[in-house]
Order: sequence, then C-alpha cells, then structure tokens
Amino acid sequence: MMESLIFLLFHILLYGLSPLLVITIFRAFKSPSFFYSYFGFLFVFTQLFAVLYSIQISENLIITGGNIAYSSIILITLFIGIASQDPTVVRNLISIQVIFNFILFFLYQLLVVVLNNPSTINIFNVSSGIFNTTITINIVSSLVFILEVLIMFYSLEKIKAHIKHLFIVISLYVGVYIGILCLDGFLFPFIVSFFEPEFGQFIVGNVQGKLILGILFSPFLLTFMILYKKSLILFIEEPFPIRLLIFPKRKQLIEKLRKVEENLKVTEKRYEEAYNRATFYKDLFTHDISNIINNISMSFSLLESKKESQLKLNSKKSEGLLNTIDSQLSRGKRLISNIRKLAEVDEDGLKLKPTNLLEYLANAINFVRGSTPQKHIEIKVETVEKQIVIKANELLADIFENILVNAVKYNDNTAPEISIKISKAELSEVNYVKLEFKDNGIGIQNFKKEKVFLEGYKDLKGEKGMGIGLSLITKIINLYKGKIWVEDRIQGDYSKGSNFIVLIPEDE
Repeated sequence: MMESLIFLLFHILLYGLSPLLVITIFRAFKSPSFFYSYFGFLFVFTQLFAVLYSIQISENLIITGGNIAYSSIILITLFIGIASQDPTVVRNLISIQVIFNFILFFLYQLLVVVLNNPSTINIFNVSSGIFNTTITINIVSSLVFILEVLIMFYSLEKIKAHIKHLFIVISLYVGVYIGILCLDGFLFPFIVSFFEPEFGQFIVGNVQGKLILGILFSPFLLTFMILYKKSLILFIEEPFPIRLLIFPKRKQLIEKLRKVEENLKVTEKRYEEAYNRATFYKDLFTHDISNIINNISMSFSLLESKKESQLKLNSKKSEGLLNTIDSQLSRGKRLISNIRKLAEVDEDGLKLKPTNLLEYLANAINFVRGSTPQKHIEIKVETVEKQIVIKANELLADIFENILVNAVKYNDNTAPEISIKISKAELSEVNYVKLEFKDNGIGIQNFKKEKVFLEGYKDLKGEKGMGIGLSLITKIINLYKGKIWVEDRIQGDYSKGSNFIVLIPEDE
C-alpha cells in the first residue's frame, strides 16, 4: 500500500511540476508552440497509459495512468487559459486533440489489423484488444474533454462576473478544477461502459479517484495563481468569450479578409504608382532634354551662320549665345540631378520642403530670356510680397520654365509679352499662392482648354504641341496638392492670349 502511495505521489509531482515549467516557458518566449507540443504529447499518452497500467490504492480504488495524465491536461489547459487570456489558444488545444485522435484512430486500427494477422510475429504477445479499447477511449475522451473544458471556463466566467474578492475567486477556481475532475470521474466511466463494459471498471476509474487527484493537484494550481497573480487579475478583469472556444470570431474572420483585400489593393496601387512614376520620369527627361538640345543647336547654328557669312561677330551677341549654351548645359545637369532625385523617392511620395517661390521664378525668367536671345521678350512681375514660401522642391523650376517657354513658343508677335501676377487665395480652408501667367500669344480655344493638360495632347498649331510639357507640370502640381487651369487673357476672346493660373499651397 505504501509503495502504491509513493508511486502515486511521484506521478503527481511529475505531472504537476511539468505544467508550471511549460507555462513559465510560454510566458518567457510569448509563444505557445512549446506548450502545444507538450499538450499533444501528453494527450497521446493519456489514452495509452489508461490501458497500460493502474495504481491500486485500496481494495476498491484503482487510479489509472491515464487518469493522472488527464488530470494534468485539465490543469495545464486552465493554466494556459488564464495566462494568455485568449480563447483562441484554448480552441487550438481542442483542435490539436481532435486532429491527434483522428490520426490515432487510423494508427490503432492498423495495429489491430496487424496483430490479428496470422502471419504477424507478435514478440511480446500484445493483445489487439488493448488497441480496440484505446480507440474507444480516444473517441470518448475527445468528446468529454471538449465538454468539460467548456463547462470549466463557463464556470470561471460566472464566478468572476459575480464575485470580486480575489481570495474567494481563487478558492472557487480551485473548487471548479476539482469539480471538473469529479465530473469526468462520472461521465467517462458512464460513457465507456456502454462500449467496453468488461474493461470499463479497470480503465476509467471513478469519482472518488478523480476527487483524490483533484485535491493532490490543487497545490500546483494555487502555486500557479500566486506566482502569476497579475495574469490571474487580468483574466478576471477581461471577458473570456466561451463561444470562441469552439468557433472563430466572426469579426476576426471578416477583419482578416478585409486586411487581405486591403493588402492586395495596396500592392496593386504600388505597382500602378511605380509604373506611373517611371513613365513620368521618362516623359520629363525626354521633353526637357529635347528643349535643351534644340536651344543649344539653335545657338550653334547662329554662330555658324555668322562665321560662314564672314561677318564680324558682335562680341555682345557672341557672349549672349555662349551664355545661352552655358545655361542650357547647366539646365541639363539640373535635369539629370532632378531625375536622379525622383528615382530615389521612397514609396511615401515626394518630399516637400519650404521653397522660395520668387527665387525659382526669377531663375526661370532669366532662363527663358537667355534661351531666345533673338527675341525681345517683355516679362513683368506684379507682387506685393518680397518673399513667398511654399511647400515644393526643385521641380518648381520645371513648372515656371514650361509655362514661360510655351508663352514664347506659341506667340506670333515679334515682342512676346508676359505678365505674372502673384497674389493670395483661400479655397476649401486651404491658403494658396496664386500665380497668373498672362501672355499675348495665339491663345487656346475653349474646347482645347482642358485637353492641353492631358498627357500626349499635340493638336496645337499643326505640330508637336504643349500637351507633353503641361501634362508633366500638372503631375508636379498635383504632387504639391495644387491646381492649374487656363483662361482667356481677354474674357471671351481666346485669340488675344492665354492666362495660365496656378495655385500652390503656402508653407505653414
């Protein structure tokens, strides 16, 4: 008798300390993986131990190895539920034991077939009946485990909903654990006896045996709740939805589907933006480099024509042409630098910074005058501010240069006139800097006023039109969160010239 008690206490110590060790690992690494592995191992051997050996405590009391292991399973399930405060983790335990039972069912069936085969050499004379019984126990224990886990956590929820005193809650939680084991001591033999009446009395134990096991394992449960008091308090304070022990959270499923859909949309948008950026860089480079080459070529042609006619080249004009070439080369360098900067822009978009608008405008005016020395261009700027700061970047130069170049290029007058008026405007509670570029050029017909901003629009004066340049600066202005449109300089008469209006947000 004494040897049986010592043997039983050894089991209690082994099966009681193991869950405490596993829960410590779970809390340290914040991962339930090791816990799942231990639970699966313990669950598999619980059924096998139930038929392999039993401990004779008294003449009328037998405790099987399976009963001891199962008591530890309920204990560690309670541990992990309290420590994680997550019904999903407990639901995973239920899924694990269902999957293992499904696998073991076929494994034990195979063993039964093999042992019943006359040609099989059974070295240890193992009876196939032991595996038949184990199959029954697996199925019954799976159903009983699910039922008892649901009852256990339902009882814990009811207790914490009505009682707030921590000491009483702990006492009642220990009582629930013992009660669940006693329930198992009744349900398990009752159900198994229908299928295995001959082996039932030896395998399943009874209420008395489970009561003893519950009392013997209770110190480990108390130790857990003392060591992890904070987890226990969190478990008491937060709801633990019982429905989620069986069914996944509907909102979680919807949320996961929504996130997958959003990720797909984000990925699609990124690919689209990357393609648009690549096209934008290509158009910007080809358009501006074409203008630069044309201006340099024209300057060289003028120098060459003077040389061929053997006329004395006016030093002032010569210097002007050389300055034009130099400015165009500088513009080309800046263009390459801007393209490189654009290519390095991260996926969050262009980085804007406080930018001196008047400085960029003055540089653009000097560039246009220098690039067409053969024309006398009159450009007037009207502004009441000596310094205007907006949110922009180096691409601001492309906006001003393109508008001014178009005003000169599409102008039949010998002396192109451009008037630039700068003012402030408020639109939809946003403060803008408003620029009006009025020219005396050929103008734009009403039905073309929106088309000229579209990419690739070329229907102007029978040759390559301003559409490419304007579509590029429209993209830049959109990046600035600004606006651009065109009106007639003289309302109702497009032939008197155009008025390009640009709105760019002020720097706050």
